[in-house]
Amino acid sequence: MFKKYLIPNAQNLPEGTAFTVEAEKYSFLVTKQQGRIFAYENLCPHQNKPLNWSTDSVIDDEGDYLKCHHHGALFSITDGTCITGPCQGRHLRKATVGMEKGDCYLLLP
Repeated sequence: MFKKYLIPNAQNLPEGTAFTVEAEKYSFLVTKQQGRIFAYENLCPHQNKPLNWSTDSVIDDEGDYLKCHHHGALFSITDGTCITGPCQGRHLRKATVGMEKGDCYLLLP
């Protein structure tokens, strides 16, 4: 059984942007790429620090990767794999995203 947490305005999220959603004691980054919504726990696997500790965008300049502001690690938006940086080969923790009646939800166990 999952607990549902509304992702506000997820359907209207512009491509190449991201925002955070708080659910229980966790923070998640939500972004859209090629029309699909992705959500990851906002923790870099290198030192378990939030990816977005500064006010800069957590999306790289080209809009293709999530970027850790601590060490510049880049993560694939589609699967959370670190492609460069101190945690190369490791993954962000992907959250399950569900749709119901046109709304997007984080689904947490």
